[in-house]
Amino acid sequence: MELILVRHADAVSGAAFADDAMRPLTDKGVQIQKQVARALQAFGMSVDRVLASPRERAQQTAWLTAESLQREVETLDVLDGGYPVTALCKALSGYDADSTIMCVGHEPDMSSWASELLSDNGSCFIKFRKSAVMGIGFSGQPQPAAGQLLYFYRAADLKALCQS
Repeated sequence: MELILVRHADAVSGAAFADDAMRPLTDKGVQIQKQVARALQAFGMSVDRVLASPRERAQQTAWLTAESLQREVETLDVLDGGYPVTALCKALSGYDADSTIMCVGHEPDMSSWASELLSDNGSCFIKFRKSAVMGIGFSGQPQPAAGQLLYFYRAADLKALCQS
């Protein structure tokens, strides 16, 4: 399986929302994610599924990206935050091992999951910025410490590559 982890784009401050799950993307976040999505499309990225946290900012990020990749978005509760990497692996075990799955979620999960999927006990530290995209390859289903880093792009990297 190829697992693509995506952190949601820039979101409105939580101070204005009683329910953190309802925070939408900022205008800047929408624009940046549209550029990221166009870059991924230009690279020829193809995914079988786009899965997203139920939180508004992740849903918006997923839909902006999925639209460019001509896919629909499915909600996956484990992407909501606070779950161990084993819960992510279990949730993904229901998908074909030969598929490419994009998961849109939050910090600190994206960083900790990436670290734990790529190294024993999460010994390598990875920092996910907003709208960052990481591809991790597995021989079969995702398992902790069994992944191989395929690529890791910040939004700025993708924007620059698309402009050149």
